[in-house]
Amino acid sequence: MAQTLSAYLTVIRDTLNSALDLRCFPSQVVEKQYRPMVEVKESPELLLNTLEIARSDQEKCLIESSINSVRLSFTIKKPKEIEKLLTHLFERFISLRADKFAVIRRKPVEGYDFGFLVTDKHIEQMHKEHIINFILTFIMDIEREITEMKIAINTQMRIATSFFINSISK
Repeated sequence: MAQTLSAYLTVIRDTLNSALDLRCFPSQVVEKQYRPMVEVKESPELLLNTLEIARSDQEKCLIESSINSVRLSFTIKKPKEIEKLLTHLFERFISLRADKFAVIRRKPVEGYDFGFLVTDKHIEQMHKEHIINFILTFIMDIEREITEMKIAINTQMRIATSFFINSISK
């Protein structure tokens, strides 16, 4: 499992490294306006190939590139209902605080759990490697956080169940 995660993250790292070669490119439709082309899709000739990297059927990453921006969306494995609920709560928590993180999108692409939007302005302000490391660390930590939350919930359920059983048996 660790090897497949490592290979999955390596492919994402390599793809992002090449996709994040962005340049400043203002809108061709509206003068003196800067818009991420991957979001507005005004000019199809400025959009690059979309790439989906899948670790499994449930775990995948979508990388959409354009001349001045890259949108990265990913979904994580949620085999049980509790993990679906925890992922939804975590997604909501992150989206409410998206303004604190420059590259996180408030609303992910349909069918995905989390999203990032990196523009050439972000590349100018931060190093490309730092952005890539942040995204990969985020992906690794999401699974770990959800697993820890699930274990904490199960522990609390065991304690509550034992108190309930003890109170019934007395």
